Amino acid sequence: MKENEPRFVSLVSDTTFKYLWKNERTNSWIREIIEAKTNIDLNDYDLSDNEMNSGSNVKDYRTDITLSNKSDNIIIEMNNDYYDSAEIKGRQYLFRKAGYSFDSGEKFTEVRTCTLVMFNNYLKKGFEEQAVIDSWFGAHELGIKYSDIEMFEIFLPIFSNMCYHRSNKIDKRLRLFSCQSYEKMYNIVDEDDPNYFIIKELERLGMNDKFIDEYDYEFVQKKLMNSIKDEGYEAGKNDEKIEIARKSLEQNINISTICIITGLSIEEINRIKDSNF
Repeated sequence: MKENEPRFVSLVSDTTFKYLWKNERTNSWIREIIEAKTNIDLNDYDLSDNEMNSGSNVKDYRTDITLSNKSDNIIIEMNNDYYDSAEIKGRQYLFRKAGYSFDSGEKFTEVRTCTLVMFNNYLKKGFEEQAVIDSWFGAHELGIKYSDIEMFEIFLPIFSNMCYHRSNKIDKRLRLFSCQSYEKMYNIVDEDDPNYFIIKELERLGMNDKFIDEYDYEFVQKKLMNSIKDEGYEAGKNDEKIEIARKSLEQNINISTICIITGLSIEEINRIKDSNF
């Protein structure tokens, strides 16, 4: 990448997703996707909490967007990587939000419908050909549906295999989520395409140092969280940190950010760098 060229900013990043939601023009672009795939009209919803705590003492930033109106709550989650507990935690956030109808003990305050919408950048076993799953929590064999809790999963890789020019308006947007470079985006989008402005906005973010710092922090943090599974093996933890540092250097992430996330010193990072990664 040349010095004055923008860094590539992916649409499946939590940091990107939150920014686009808080920007008025790009918010409409995302909202229309959700409305088309879930039949939920989001016009009367307000942003009530982004980065909702999952219940731990430290805010873990796994819930991207939480919307509310007078009767409903909607959680919108971007899942870039799959790991065993990801979907379980997503459901736990949904149940916790639904449980807010109880102040304490058995004191019930109100019925609020709670919905989880997950953008998954992976395929689920057994559903490889289904672009969207509408999962409701009830007794399927009896035809019972609980109307106060619902979950939608949008599987982004399905749309990457669709022909862009033959797809409908919404599927064209979802096709862009799988692109890993601006070049690939421009190969399917020209200046007359209504999605062209999204690519230009991503390029603008790719030149914003503050945004890139947050974007890089997310990348390293996720690598650290997904790689280090057992905190009891210190040697293994250190090997994983070194590997994360190597991967981060390959992505041109600045050394100070790598130090903060991995806990390695500047000298250690430089040794990894000098060893040609």
